Amino acid sequence: MAWNIIRRLFWYARQCRFQKLGIVILIVSITFITLLPYQKITAQYIWETTHNDRLALLINPLDTDFRLSIADYYFSGQDYNLEKAKKLYHEVIRQNPRLHFPHYQLGRIYFIQGNFALAIQSTRTAIELSPDFKQAYYMYGLISGFSGNTSEALYGFKEFIKRDDFNWAGYNDLAWVYFQAGDFQNALTTSEAGLSRAAGNPWLLNMRGLALINLGQYVQARTSLLEAQQKSSQLTPEDWGKAYPGNNPLIYAAGLRKMQEAIDYNLSLTHSVTLP
Repeated sequence: MAWNIIRRLFWYARQCRFQKLGIVILIVSITFITLLPYQKITAQYIWETTHNDRLALLINPLDTDFRLSIADYYFSGQDYNLEKAKKLYHEVIRQNPRLHFPHYQLGRIYFIQGNFALAIQSTRTAIELSPDFKQAYYMYGLISGFSGNTSEALYGFKEFIKRDDFNWAGYNDLAWVYFQAGDFQNALTTSEAGLSRAAGNPWLLNMRGLALINLGQYVQARTSLLEAQQKSSQLTPEDWGKAYPGNNPLIYAAGLRKMQEAIDYNLSLTHSVTLP
């Protein structure tokens, strides 16, 4: 196997248009002849210096963790490339189908791409493989909510909260599901439970304001939305990105603007109210 890799490396070197990379490839080839036991270190060095995933994985093809780390690199926002990440996660699963994390990551990618059926399937597999992996329940709730499946969305977010009672996102999205279902009282109760754990959170303040508007409590709604407006004005695009499941840094600024515009619109619904 080693000699096959060496031959392929020399071929890759001859095809390379960049002299520096070609030299690196030749050095790696010699390394394989003399230092084959150090292929993991060599592959890591090549990846860190060139970010050429094909070459790095050619050198160290059987290391599942290494392949997974490269997939995460393409899905972490560092070099955002969903198709590369998706391909690599599938390769990891072929190497070890019992790993829950690549199934979870594929669920996130399929959700971003609007393929809710595959997103649910991948997320369910992640839960089956690791029943205590809390993030998978959150994604299950999110995908189910966007799919219009209220009961499964409620299940996902409640299971997430059971495993992480202090994470504001679980409460915010559970309140969102109640709101979408027209259960404004539960939306209010849930958003307030979230605020007791994350005071001043603009997402929760906005959700609380919406619930109060629909319950006819306009004065309280305006107070909550004014605070949401003030808190959201202090957010950076990176802050917004931390709450977004897709990792694409190119949309962080636009996403933050849309959030702030939504809060402004919700606040406008209370403009006829005079605060005491």
